[in-house]
Amino acid sequence: MGLTFLILACAVPTPKIFYPFFVLLFYALSVIPVFVAKRSTPSQETNPKWEFAHFLTSGMVVSAFALPIVLAHAAVITWTACTLTIISNIINFGTMLGYALRDGEDYGSMF
Repeated sequence: MGLTFLILACAVPTPKIFYPFFVLLFYALSVIPVFVAKRSTPSQETNPKWEFAHFLTSGMVVSAFALPIVLAHAAVITWTACTLTIISNIINFGTMLGYALRDGEDYGSMF
């Protein structure tokens, strides 16, 4: 559903403007620091690796929300596309957060 809003952000307001798709990079890159920290330190204890992974992830999430706002302010995309991209961010990052906070299962347990 989140990707549907992202596609609508590119297609509905102004056709052939694909700048909102750049948030896909943030979707892919935001989970990498947490997965690396989770694999290197399996327990949930506080350590510098875990804190730095959270810092990098939160920076990428904030950047995913800031990018469409900056593009809309610079009149590269419309404010409608910005709103649709932010709705897509909320849905996609909410899904990632829900997956990360599952009770009783580690990452990758289905494999």
